[in-house]
Amino acid sequence: MNCKARAVSQAVLRALGAGAATTLLAVPAYAQQTQKIEKIEVTGSNIKRIEGESALPVTVISRDDIQKSGVTTAAELLDKVSATNAGGYNISKGVGDSGTPGLSAVSLRGLGNTNTLILLNGRRLSNYAFNSAGGGTVNLNQIPLAAVERVEVLKDGASAIYGTDAIGGVINFILRKDYTGIELDAYGTMTEQGGGNTRRYSGTVGFGDINKDRFNVLASLGYQKDTPLKASQRPQFAGTAIRPDLGFAQTSGNVFPANFTIAGVGTYNLTARNGCIPAAGSYNVNAATGAPTPNGNTCRYDFTSVLDIFPPSERKSAFVRGAWQFANDHQAFVEYMYSENEVTFASSETPINDFLGNGAMLYPVGGRYYPAPFVAGNGTTVTPTGALSLAWRGKQNGLRTNRAESKEDRLVAGLQGVLFGWDYNTAYTSATSKVTDNYIDGWMSEIRTRQVIATGNVDVFSGNPQDAAGQALLDSAKILQQVRNAESKTTGFDGKISKDLFEMASGPFSLAVGFDFRKEEIDDHPADVLSSGDVLGGGGNQPAWSTDRDVTALFAEVNIPLMKNLELTGAIRYDDYSDFGSTTNPKVGLRWTPLKNTLVRATYSTGFRAPTLADIHLPRFFSNTADVHSDPLRCANSVPRGNYVNEGLECDAQFQNQLGGNSALTPEKSKQWTIGVIYEPTANSSVGADFFSIHRRNSLGAVSDTRLFDVLGAQDPLNAGGRFVRGNRLADGSCSTDQPGLPTPANVPCGINYVVQVQENLGKYTVTGVDLSGSLRFPAQSWGQVSLRGEGTYIYRYRYQYAIDGEYIDNVGSFQGENGAVPRWRHYITANWRSGPWGATVGQQFVLGYKDNSGDRRVGSYEVWDVQGTWDGWRGLGVVLGVRNVLDRDPPASDQGQTFQVGYDPQIADAHGRTYYLGLKYKFR
Repeated sequence: MNCKARAVSQAVLRALGAGAATTLLAVPAYAQQTQKIEKIEVTGSNIKRIEGESALPVTVISRDDIQKSGVTTAAELLDKVSATNAGGYNISKGVGDSGTPGLSAVSLRGLGNTNTLILLNGRRLSNYAFNSAGGGTVNLNQIPLAAVERVEVLKDGASAIYGTDAIGGVINFILRKDYTGIELDAYGTMTEQGGGNTRRYSGTVGFGDINKDRFNVLASLGYQKDTPLKASQRPQFAGTAIRPDLGFAQTSGNVFPANFTIAGVGTYNLTARNGCIPAAGSYNVNAATGAPTPNGNTCRYDFTSVLDIFPPSERKSAFVRGAWQFANDHQAFVEYMYSENEVTFASSETPINDFLGNGAMLYPVGGRYYPAPFVAGNGTTVTPTGALSLAWRGKQNGLRTNRAESKEDRLVAGLQGVLFGWDYNTAYTSATSKVTDNYIDGWMSEIRTRQVIATGNVDVFSGNPQDAAGQALLDSAKILQQVRNAESKTTGFDGKISKDLFEMASGPFSLAVGFDFRKEEIDDHPADVLSSGDVLGGGGNQPAWSTDRDVTALFAEVNIPLMKNLELTGAIRYDDYSDFGSTTNPKVGLRWTPLKNTLVRATYSTGFRAPTLADIHLPRFFSNTADVHSDPLRCANSVPRGNYVNEGLECDAQFQNQLGGNSALTPEKSKQWTIGVIYEPTANSSVGADFFSIHRRNSLGAVSDTRLFDVLGAQDPLNAGGRFVRGNRLADGSCSTDQPGLPTPANVPCGINYVVQVQENLGKYTVTGVDLSGSLRFPAQSWGQVSLRGEGTYIYRYRYQYAIDGEYIDNVGSFQGENGAVPRWRHYITANWRSGPWGATVGQQFVLGYKDNSGDRRVGSYEVWDVQGTWDGWRGLGVVLGVRNVLDRDPPASDQGQTFQVGYDPQIADAHGRTYYLGLKYKFR
């Protein structure tokens, strides 16, 4: 057995024998039904059936499971589903992201959040209004977790029922209904190391029995507030990006005090020879490795040290549902959900440099703080042409702080019942997402900053506090206003009917047919300061845009009992996009019970995801790369090629990039299959395995910074396959990208003006693996009953192309720039004990280690244990007391540079550490 196989087998054994049990993820067990049970509709089918009979692999998370997990948000809950992997988007990743601040999203099978369909009570929600990153993503922060009855995760994807764009799978949040009584909840957490605490309060009231009173009204309110968790509060793994122990330093040449370039001579910092100013985050270190360089001429800024790992947030939610049984077989219902989310992001102070190709930030020769003796002593005469090009950090203006405010609502009004023997359900849906971005500190206007520096009355060289006049000038350059507002809206009308048409020898032949019409709209309005690009270190000249489209779908489903123990399910869906054409996709499934205690199931389907509105229609604009890079031709290995290179702009620097949509895109298409078996050796035990394989082509996305510079740039340093746009030769022989006094020689290509990172079709993805599940309930004893449950996912293959017909990248078990890490194995298992009013739960979350971003080291496995105790022995009172990460396990070290948080991977591990929580619940009946 090789090392990889041995590590995986050990992980599996750990999953099955670690002593845990009642998983958060309830495994749907198959069992012979000996009595008549009402049929219900389950996620993935429009034909009602007895729960657990489906041929589809569905994981069900009950309300009790949610409480036992100790989580506070929908995103945290889904992080414990083993089928989720790379490609999600959490609040932590939003720090420093000007495109989609305030978003939380999930990715099934590591295929990206746009391939995971999020439903609420079986119907779509609106996409998040900020669509700069491709769009087509639902914000999980709007889900009122306190009102959730259960969550169903359909893992076979490409649903012919809900939408063939669900290539990765479907997650259906089902909210409470037909509730009577009053329930009040309070919940709070406290981390042992400080920061990242939560307070949550909710209340639910319901009255009216739908069967007796012929009506029911339910209302649920929720409020949650999270305190920030700062990088400085986790110094042992996240407090600095200077990690010589890991061989990297994610630092910036825009530093306080400023690095400056003397034309034709070089780049310097007045404090460098004295070790820079570490107290201000300024260090004399190697830009690539973080190793000390005591004789260096420049300084680097450790911008990670001032970041928030998790930003402060405040959430409010309301859900109201009313149902009226106006006739024996007919019911009218109305649902309304509303949520407000406010998230305040603080990232490093403004980098003051030439980000958008407007020329160097120049300090004038006659300025009060011009370092004339130093300039003269380094080979340059002080003349009017001796202005200094700056790479500064606006530390004295505060952290770049913006507040993203989202207001999302959804109205559903419909009818359901039985008409002429057909079950029917039809509804009108209107869902909106309104988001604003507000700059509240630290952001600076490029135009006004240039004017301020040109006065020569601001000290950029010493690191000393500004005098009153200098600080007033800096403050005058701040941007303090709402900079963007956007609205996304989805309105639609749907309907479906189903019936057992006739009896066959082995059972009823069932049919369901339906339609779904929806209109998608987006309207995005950046303020003038943003659309003009007049924001230093911002998102570029983001354009205003708006568009819409109509989508019409028809679908049908049949269930055919071929034999007493063999059923065939078939479905077909036709989708027509007003701006992209039409498609038809089938799905078939088999359910076979060769033995009374054994279920074998299989599915096959094809998928189709049209480019989103943003993918196609978002106008192109200029921004800057998320990470620092070097021009592979003019600054290979971070070493300047000659005196014509401006280190601050071409070596370990952020480059101007072009973002936006692409009208030439083709749709993503997929083929996928699953085959599984569930075996019940006894009435109280079950084990299952579901194999899956997904093949997606024409994948939509943009080439990442890392791939563009480190791979494509290395293969083609001049053009990177047409994605490097270099400056033009002018009449005098210089380049349009040259800085003053640094002309490029005639035999050397011009510098990079900008890089192209618009949406494009990137190639094929192949993901194969197996979901394993198990449950065991021990016989009840006088001291209580113990049960065990667990679910894990093993990824056999995850490979993709970053360009059509390009080379394949093997991502499973390693970190790659486009997708991050794809661990080969992850699981969640729990053990549950119950005796009368007392209960206890022990849970374990495990992620197998993987090869790090650099490829030279291995990230350790991540293993977290949670414990919880419950008591509900007095009338309606319930008490929950627990500890998450009881062993206080730090995230394993990683040299990834994909996120602003470094030293670990926030997509894999949680930075909170040991966290205590207390929950109180009281029910009035």
